Order: sequence, then structure tokens, then C-alpha cells
Amino acid sequence: MEAIISDAICEMNEKGITGKLSTPFLLSKVVEKTQGSSLDANIELVLNNARLGAQIAIQYSQLHRK
Repeated sequence: MEAIISDAICEMNEKGITGKLSTPFLLSKVVEKTQGSSLDANIELVLNNARLGAQIAIQYSQLHRK
């Protein structure tokens, strides 16, 4: 993954892409170079973070009811 990101950054720099266009460019290049597996992993990460956030919120709300 490190090599893929490094290659994407080099390509971004070669093309002169900067600022707010950097993130979308890098994400699309990483998805392209991983044949979509990085996108699947990121979606699972977001879903897991949402689950964990919900569990924390439930526990926190129960603390304040006592």
C-alpha cells in the first residue's frame, strides 16, 4: 500500500495537482491501482466506525441516566 500511495503522490506532483484536488486524485488513483479493494476496505472502515460510535453513544447515555 505504501508503494501505491507513493506512486500516486509522485504522479500527482508530476501533474501539478494541488490543494483541494489532491485528495480526490489520490483516492481515485489508490482505488485504481488496488483494483477497487481499497475502496471496499474504506467502506468497511466507515461502517465499523459508525457501529463503534453508536455503541459508545449508547454506553455514554446510560451513564447519565443513573
